[in-house]
Amino acid sequence: MSFPPLDVALCQYRFDAVDSIDELTERAETLFERAGTADVYVLPELFAVDAVTPTAGALPTLAESEFDAPRAWCRRQAEHRNAVVVAGSAYVEIDGTIRNRSLIATPDGTVVAYDKLRPIPQERSDGVVPGKKQPPLIQYNGTEIGVLLCYDVEFPSVARSAVDRGAELLVVPSWTAHEGGYQRVRRCAAARAVENQVYVAQVCLVGSHPTESLEGGTGRSALFAPCDDVVGADGTRLSLSRDRHAAATTAVDLERLRTARQSASVRPYTDTEVFEP
Repeated sequence: MSFPPLDVALCQYRFDAVDSIDELTERAETLFERAGTADVYVLPELFAVDAVTPTAGALPTLAESEFDAPRAWCRRQAEHRNAVVVAGSAYVEIDGTIRNRSLIATPDGTVVAYDKLRPIPQERSDGVVPGKKQPPLIQYNGTEIGVLLCYDVEFPSVARSAVDRGAELLVVPSWTAHEGGYQRVRRCAAARAVENQVYVAQVCLVGSHPTESLEGGTGRSALFAPCDDVVGADGTRLSLSRDRHAAATTAVDLERLRTARQSASVRPYTDTEVFEP
């Protein structure tokens, strides 16, 4: 059975001080339109904070009831575009705790919520609790798509757990405020692509936040691939302009990926068991 290429849209959101969730989602839709037709649309981690007025000393958090509107929007977009929509994430207060929660919608109307498994130390200090479940797998046209959030990708075991369960594409919404954080997440995303023989899409939140109470974001969204003699020597399939409100789509070849796992001259994922003690 052959599988067609999968078109992945990287939707890099730049802060714009919108006044409402409706304005936020309208602005996200402009990125979808700019990216064009795709099978998977990916927005950055915490892009929803652009619509939340922060309180000094507190995270820009949505109440659980306020999350209903983004959930409905995510579902509509997936159904309308016949695509998977990975709607970044938001801080959400649930049962007295704060989660960094992502929504992932599929064309059949299903919406899956994923709580970031590895919040960074500052998030934990601010009250964000780690998720209790491993990154979800989303099935689309015979392909399994794994969703990680930013710091998650810096832990090889988190990515490996998704790949061992069948993921061939990992998507990584991210928000990095400084150069060091951006480089860590970018380099780890590229490393996860090589060591797991998968495609990895990292999508950044960028620009200066309009208030002084929140840091801005920096980065350059990219889609990474294994570097081999089957998938191709150049491990970067697409890289957007740095720190711009931008979107573009690229195709990933799943047939080549599957062939590479069996016959590439280097096979770090499928060779793992060869070297297990």
